[in-house]
Amino acid sequence: MVLSDYGYGTVTPRILAEIRALGERGIVVTADSRYDLLRFDHLTAATPSESEVEQLLGTSLDGDKAVEQAGWQLLERLSARCLLVTRGAKGLALFERGGEATFVPIFGSDEIADVTGAGDTVISTFTLALASGARPVDAARLSNYAGGLVVMKRGTATVSRDELAEAVRRDFESGTHDGASARS
Repeated sequence: MVLSDYGYGTVTPRILAEIRALGERGIVVTADSRYDLLRFDHLTAATPSESEVEQLLGTSLDGDKAVEQAGWQLLERLSARCLLVTRGAKGLALFERGGEATFVPIFGSDEIADVTGAGDTVISTFTLALASGARPVDAARLSNYAGGLVVMKRGTATVSRDELAEAVRRDFESGTHDGASARS
């Protein structure tokens, strides 16, 4: 289940309590909230942007070390299983409870056509992969491919299964698939 909160009040406290109960029963529940992410604690994962993390924690994230410190702090505050920070042209940063931080560089070109829907693409791909049994790091990599593909299209766009499979295949053939760096 993906919760996408744009501050319209749709996810009431009662609904959120019901959704948390689903998570306690093993349902993967992820959240993206532009204005009130800390309200979405005790879920499987959250996918804030780097600028949203800066606003939430009241700090500037200059460099990977600052992102790493902030990511661990936010993961703890959310009591989530993992946190996936979207970093625009810098890729993604994944934080796993009991694991390590993994930085995933962008996939594709840095010549972006349109970022409309990129965050939605990332969270939906990440959530589907987790729900299908993928390890968080593999789910993050797959969502990175999907996000990299969708930003190369104009307007609100989708990524097909075939496009995603081709991106993974090309990346593995090129040998760049292990470009993620882990830090503990």
